[in-house]
Amino acid sequence: MEDALRMLRYDPCLFSREVMGFTPFPYQEKLLKDQSKRIVSCWGRQTGKTTTIAIKAIHFAYTSSKVTVLITSPSLRQSMIMFDRISSLVHTNPWLPRDIVRKTRTIIQLKNGSQIIALPCSEHLLRGYTANLVICDECAFIPEQVITEILFPMLSTTDGYAIFLSTPWGKDHFFYRAFMDPKYSVHRVKSSECPLIKPEFLEEMRRNMTEQAYRMEYEAEFVEASSCYFQQDLIRSCIDPSLEFLPSIEAQIEDSEYYGGVDFGKLQDYSAISIIRRDDDIIRLFYCQDFPLETPYSNVIGCLVRANQKFKFRRVQVDQTGVGEPVLEELNNQRVPAEGLTFTVKTKEDLLSCLKIAMEQRRLRMPYNRRLCEQINEQQYAYSKSGHLQFSHPEGSHDDMLWSLALGVWAATMKRETPAKLVRAF
Repeated sequence: MEDALRMLRYDPCLFSREVMGFTPFPYQEKLLKDQSKRIVSCWGRQTGKTTTIAIKAIHFAYTSSKVTVLITSPSLRQSMIMFDRISSLVHTNPWLPRDIVRKTRTIIQLKNGSQIIALPCSEHLLRGYTANLVICDECAFIPEQVITEILFPMLSTTDGYAIFLSTPWGKDHFFYRAFMDPKYSVHRVKSSECPLIKPEFLEEMRRNMTEQAYRMEYEAEFVEASSCYFQQDLIRSCIDPSLEFLPSIEAQIEDSEYYGGVDFGKLQDYSAISIIRRDDDIIRLFYCQDFPLETPYSNVIGCLVRANQKFKFRRVQVDQTGVGEPVLEELNNQRVPAEGLTFTVKTKEDLLSCLKIAMEQRRLRMPYNRRLCEQINEQQYAYSKSGHLQFSHPEGSHDDMLWSLALGVWAATMKRETPAKLVRAF
């Protein structure tokens, strides 16, 4: 019996099969067996990354006494994805739940004194912890100073372990440098290596996605088109881990200046709403919603009316291209302080230039949302014969959330800024 327990302790793959009832694929076995102090995991979609790391965390906590496993990510929501997977694996197991002495939404404490904790990578929430294993999910979006100045010191007195996992994003960041560092144990897995994913599915995804998105999401490659107007590193610099999106427009809010941006979609595009909060010179995105395709304009208008009753908007900037004056008139009739803007080459240039300036000046802060980040990054630019910027997005992608954000930032800055602040040299 003692020999069997000893084998379970030192063989996480045996633990996975015999205790968890999960038979790992070869690339998952390789990660489970890896005892390196620093592990980098860059895996494609649907390769079982979350499950593999969850089992590794469970094995570590259950077979070691008085250890702390800390899960962190760019947002609490993202941290909870990993934590919920751990919790689900534990509670569906016939033996493991009996060792739990305390369970909350973000903490599991065991009889052996070990604990698993999920937190966003907020500096004031992370400080003070000591950890034996730190799991950084979506590491490429965690501010670098949080990793180097807060997470690594947690491991200093415990000689602990760190696992950095993420889909690729940007090269001017710790995650990419760790991925390239021969001193770190690096695991890169393409989605095609997963036996459960059929080649036909991958071909379908390749047809339906941009080449850049497919290579990042399914081939785990660090790529970026040279014609991207918003670079990945610039986008990441605007992510504020202390911010979370409001779950709905009915959520409790603080008194402040609120602005809105609305991009009305057509049959093949989504309608999207962004709500901006402005505090002095800082612009915060804290609500973003896109509506299902073919949602009637009346539904979007109703949502805006309700939002205005709640937030008392100072201004709402609306894309009136295609929808014309009737929608704008209806919003004004409902006492929404909406102003229309018709998209032209010039107005698009002004909108995205204004957004880019706010980002470069570190005035825009937003919660982590991978889809929004991708939409921003996928916007392409080229110069027209007249010297103006022309924008487009690749076939198979959407940019509705981007334009609603740009309209919201414009609403929060126009008529408050001096012309000099909106001038950009290209």
